[in-house]
Amino acid sequence: MMAGTIEVYDNPSIEHLPDRVKLNRNYDVQRLKNDVTTITSSLRQQSYIYYMPVMLAKDVRDPVNHNWLAEHMLEGCPYLQSILSEFKAPIVSVRLMRLEPGAELKEHTDPTLDAVHKEVVRLTLPIFSFEEALFLLNGTRVDMQPGELWYLKLSEKHSVHNNSTVERINMSIDLEWNSWVEELLISGFDTLT
Repeated sequence: MMAGTIEVYDNPSIEHLPDRVKLNRNYDVQRLKNDVTTITSSLRQQSYIYYMPVMLAKDVRDPVNHNWLAEHMLEGCPYLQSILSEFKAPIVSVRLMRLEPGAELKEHTDPTLDAVHKEVVRLTLPIFSFEEALFLLNGTRVDMQPGELWYLKLSEKHSVHNNSTVERINMSIDLEWNSWVEELLISGFDTLT
């Protein structure tokens, strides 16, 4: 199967997921940007070279009942707190992935971030992203828009190129595998078939 192509299956399963799936979740872009601006403006290190992940939370066993107000990096970010409290799977980590203007992440793989392993799955939520910011997976562009939630098969070759004049920021949400995650991915896959 070519990268990015969709095959139709009678009984979709994790083994048949394509390399990219736009999930059936969409978020308010302006509210996302407001919360992320609150975070980035509070950072001690305002400037950086190339790439800067910012840890927002980690090792959250029960996101639905978690006291998100206790997460220092999420203070003053009620929208992000409400989004994260919707996840019904343990959160391994939540990070802002910042990429400066003109920077690129060279092609690489993240071997463990593949749903087929049923261990940890990374979801991507673009927040500050522009036409000139390219995410390539298996050599083809993934057209992710701000506010959309995506699963990407990151065990396959991918790279990021920020050809814009402004910072690109995505949120990465790493979840432990469970039946809720599987249903989320399959329901996203179902919308493609």
